[in-house]
Amino acid sequence: MKKITILLIFVVTAICCTAQSKNQIIEGAEGVKLDSLLTPYLLQLRNLTNNNAGLAVGVTKGDKIIYARTFGFSNIKDSKETDFNTVFHIASVSKPFTAAAIIKLVEQGKLNLDDLIVKFIPDFEMKDIRCKQITIKQILTHTSGIPRHVSVNDWENPIYDEKALEKNLEDIKPLMLDFEPGTEFSYSNSAFDILGIVVSRASGMTFEEYVKTNILIPSGMLHSSYSKPQDTLPVNWAVPYSYGIETQIWSPFPYSENYFPSSGLHSTLLDMCNWGMLYTNHGRHKDNVIIKPEYFSLLSTPNFDTPWGDKIGLSWFVQNYLDRPIIMHQGNDTGFESLMYVYPKDSISVIIMANRDFSRTGRIINAVSEFFFEQKAKDYSVSAKYPFTIAYKEYGIEYASKQWEELRKDTTDIYQVNDEDILTTGAVLENGGNWDTAKDILEYYLTLDSNSAYAWRLLGNVYLNLGDRSQAKSCYEKTLLINPEYEKGKKALEDLEKNKN
Repeated sequence: MKKITILLIFVVTAICCTAQSKNQIIEGAEGVKLDSLLTPYLLQLRNLTNNNAGLAVGVTKGDKIIYARTFGFSNIKDSKETDFNTVFHIASVSKPFTAAAIIKLVEQGKLNLDDLIVKFIPDFEMKDIRCKQITIKQILTHTSGIPRHVSVNDWENPIYDEKALEKNLEDIKPLMLDFEPGTEFSYSNSAFDILGIVVSRASGMTFEEYVKTNILIPSGMLHSSYSKPQDTLPVNWAVPYSYGIETQIWSPFPYSENYFPSSGLHSTLLDMCNWGMLYTNHGRHKDNVIIKPEYFSLLSTPNFDTPWGDKIGLSWFVQNYLDRPIIMHQGNDTGFESLMYVYPKDSISVIIMANRDFSRTGRIINAVSEFFFEQKAKDYSVSAKYPFTIAYKEYGIEYASKQWEELRKDTTDIYQVNDEDILTTGAVLENGGNWDTAKDILEYYLTLDSNSAYAWRLLGNVYLNLGDRSQAKSCYEKTLLINPEYEKGKKALEDLEKNKN
């Protein structure tokens, strides 16, 4: 009996210590408990949202990963499962890496946060003379006044060039600031892309090389990078997906080298766990000090109020969840979602990455927090588009539309009816070239809202690709009846006229 008891204790202890594979780490009693609560929760949510694309979830405490698991497929067509080698596009979660590079340069004595941008970029010009007043810190806190998105459609026409960042200077020249620098908060991707040039000129290295040498490699992030080969996707990189009537590829891949500082980093789950531990250990990775604590703390020091009542540090948003202080950042580019929380006082970090839109990363990261801090997971709803699309696939648009109206009437179930979700479904289908299905969905949406210029333009694209130029023209003309200034409607008509033969 004694031998059996000892054996059982050994088995339980072994289970609680570490379970590890190519897509799972469960460490200690806290990891085991989190796994028992969180994993079934995730699987249920993924089932409700018809999600078989990739998801990566990591939780660290102190200097250990206590929970890391991946789910679904990084490449559905090739049945390639997501694992610890899968590289995700992390979108705007790239910004804190740019901020860390700036702070490292401050530590090295190569710049100061209050330095003017023109000190490092004398050729920095805008139509608005007040641009000469912009400081590095104002860009890091989104208070520079530089418009949010200066250039457009660069995903469709990506730049592969070692001087790609210089394009941002050209794009910004003809523009006015949104406000006087330092007086308001307004999130700006384009401003952050200017910081990449500051990093390069202050360091004498390319932006990518400086971040890699001074931040990524010292932090143990050996599988993270900015550059992607042209015209191909490495086999271990996650494919971007969205959701039409099922999970489908989204095109184009969100990549252009002029966007590296704002949204261009690609990383793995374990690398991002190392990034989280860098924050819970105040700038230290294992025995190495990456950024000295007195400088590292500047990243999360509140600087300015946001419109929603929180604070902004240097790129990081300073908030609270479950009455506990956190710093957080999220990233969304079509086909990818990422989200990171750091609980500084609890030495906890949480990272979520997904390669499909509508992956509910916000609900997931909050559920992680709720379970970890022994709270009841909050109730949630899911879009009624999921039963709608299932009904469409099985029985067609007439049956699906009736079900949509029934779901609208029922306020007791888990499904939330928002007509815009039908439009989004049509847009995803149009992007994927699913013309017949897109036609059904968009025509149904226009019975719900006939004044959407966007929906009419998409439907025009569908008709054009189905070979009905007359109907396409009618749809494009409808966009301009709704909004005479709708530029994409004008261009669609112009292109139709140019290609009439």
